[in-house]
Amino acid sequence: MKSLLVAVFLFTAFSIRAQTSTPAQDSMDSWISQQLRAQPPNESVLSLQPLKPNEVKVNGLTYSGILVELANTDRPLELLNPAAPPAYGSSEDNIVRDPISRRVLGLKLFSIQF
Repeated sequence: MKSLLVAVFLFTAFSIRAQTSTPAQDSMDSWISQQLRAQPPNESVLSLQPLKPNEVKVNGLTYSGILVELANTDRPLELLNPAAPPAYGSSEDNIVRDPISRRVLGLKLFSIQF
């Protein structure tokens, strides 16, 4: 009976010890605040998204699609090449998906985002 009580006590002690840790090691908030402190103060977190190869921003409007990408590239046949380098973008950038089933509905020839 004593050995069972000692085993339960040790199991409880080890499980409590395993659950306690410092916030700097496990907390996502501390990691995010550390990353924000490392970022230069003049840069905004929201402006760090690079433009895709099929996008053009003009006066707050974003134009995208196959036709925009075709107009921007110097080698249009690379857009058809499945082994093209990543600089030419992904085929996922120019398709339209159903929001519920995620099936491909069609190709995005030209779109305007406000």
